[in-house]
Amino acid sequence: MPIPMRSFFLAAVTVSVCSGALATSSVAFEAQGYLLDIVVGGNGKPVVASLSIATPGSARGIDIPLEYIKVDAFDTAQQVFLLRFTNPGDVKLPKDFSLTVRRDAGVLQIDGKRLAGRFSWGI
Repeated sequence: MPIPMRSFFLAAVTVSVCSGALATSSVAFEAQGYLLDIVVGGNGKPVVASLSIATPGSARGIDIPLEYIKVDAFDTAQQVFLLRFTNPGDVKLPKDFSLTVRRDAGVLQIDGKRLAGRFSWGI
C-alpha cells in the first residue's frame, strides 16, 4: 500500500526537525575513583540529557533520574557548571551530591567529602 504524500511529507519534516534540535555530546568529571558521565543535549542552550555516576570500586555507573537533578549553572562560554542531586530516599541511588566546575577543575561533594578532580568539556 503506498504511503499518502501528505503523511510522507509530515514524517520527513518531523525527522528533520527532531534530528537538528537535539545535538548531543558528553562531558565528564573524575576524582578519586568517582566518575560522573553527563550526556548533554539541547538546541542552542545545553541541558543535561542524562547523568550516571560510578563510585570507587563499582563495576558500572548508576543512572540518576533527571527529576532529582538541579542544574544551577551550565555556561559553556565561561566554562561554569553547577549541579545538585538530591536523593529522594531511594537506597539504590547514591547519597546527595553536588558538583561545582570552573574551567577544567571541579569539586564533587558527596558523603561528607570534598573531592577535587578534572572536568572534561567535550562540547
